[in-house]
Amino acid sequence: MNHDYINESNLIDRYALGKLPSIEAEEFEDHFIDCPACVEQLNITRSMVQDLKGLAVAEMVLADRRNARPTSRFLDRHFWSRRSWAFVACCGLAIAGVLAVLAVRRLTQVDSQLRQANEEVSAVRQQYQRTLEAAGESEKQHQDANQQLDQRLSELEQKFKAEGERNQTSVRGPKFPEVNFPIFALVSVVRGQVPTPVEIAPPASSPRFALSIPIEDRRNFSIYRITILNHQGITVWKQSGFRPDAYHALSLSLDTNFLGPGTYDLRVDGLTPLHKWDTVGSYPFLLAKRR
Repeated sequence: MNHDYINESNLIDRYALGKLPSIEAEEFEDHFIDCPACVEQLNITRSMVQDLKGLAVAEMVLADRRNARPTSRFLDRHFWSRRSWAFVACCGLAIAGVLAVLAVRRLTQVDSQLRQANEEVSAVRQQYQRTLEAAGESEKQHQDANQQLDQRLSELEQKFKAEGERNQTSVRGPKFPEVNFPIFALVSVVRGQVPTPVEIAPPASSPRFALSIPIEDRRNFSIYRITILNHQGITVWKQSGFRPDAYHALSLSLDTNFLGPGTYDLRVDGLTPLHKWDTVGSYPFLLAKRR
């Protein structure tokens, strides 16, 4: 039982007047034993009830006296008439005072509830504002990350294009430069989540493709090692000596015929200052047939 329920149900007034059911009266008694505020309001209400009862008794006695002396002289009638009017005026003042006290107490309760509601609304507005600010900051970081990724892919394309122009192949007879390498960005698997392989579908027109491997672990590794495992967990390729670029990413160029279609797991390890290999991340990918 709390104060909101007590105030809304007028439990104090009903208890003082003896109009409260026994079960609810027992619950209220258990409450106001340890509540000084309710005890004080109960005492005020009981005092008002006693005053009203006293006024009612006095009015009844006065009425009996008037009925017991019907043959009083004119002076006595005049005297009791004045006393009756005075008594009625006192009763009116007492009732007005009781109503005023009840009205003030009710206004105080309403003011307290209104103040509490305003505080709750203010707290909700502040929480909403903080949520908007956090969402805006997250969106900005997401846009910055996308811009950096686009720029990195563009630079990698230019890099592989330049390397292709320097290298020549003899597959077609005359030596042609290898240009326009397709580049695929891998995504590291978060611990505890089901891995979702990045689908890679190299075009039939390109003899090679490249992988961009972002390194999110920024520990102090001297070099990195890349291992590629097939769907059976068998290592099909391993090489160390990789170093990240300015965007903290590794680049790997592969011949389109080096790996067959299927699911692979590319793992990156870093060499610690204690010369021990530590896991950096896992990057699953699905190599589709050449289009």
